[in-house]
Amino acid sequence: MELSVTQIDKFKVVKPSGRVDWENARILDKEIQQIIEDGFCQIVFNLDDVTFICSGGIGALVYNLNKVRKMGGAIYIISSNEYINYIFETLKFDIVFEGYLYRSFDEFANQVLEKEST
Repeated sequence: MELSVTQIDKFKVVKPSGRVDWENARILDKEIQQIIEDGFCQIVFNLDDVTFICSGGIGALVYNLNKVRKMGGAIYIISSNEYINYIFETLKFDIVFEGYLYRSFDEFANQVLEKEST
């Protein structure tokens, strides 16, 4: 797994690519926890380039979702990836992240970033 982290205003954007297996899920979880410790509670995950995600990877997203919600924040999921979308819909995580799922970064930018800048 490769992992890039960027910042757009108050949003941290995390983009993993490749396989998020058990070992990589732990790395992802540590990265998310560091972002939260740094004071960010608006975290965007772009999952377009993820080829596999284990239950630990999904667990890291859900566990940290609860943390950021308590801080008044949110976790946003961006995915045009058919595999990721299938997994989320099958496991009903589309309901957990309802209102925070976007099919492209442009859709997220138009609906969230533009609203934040006004």
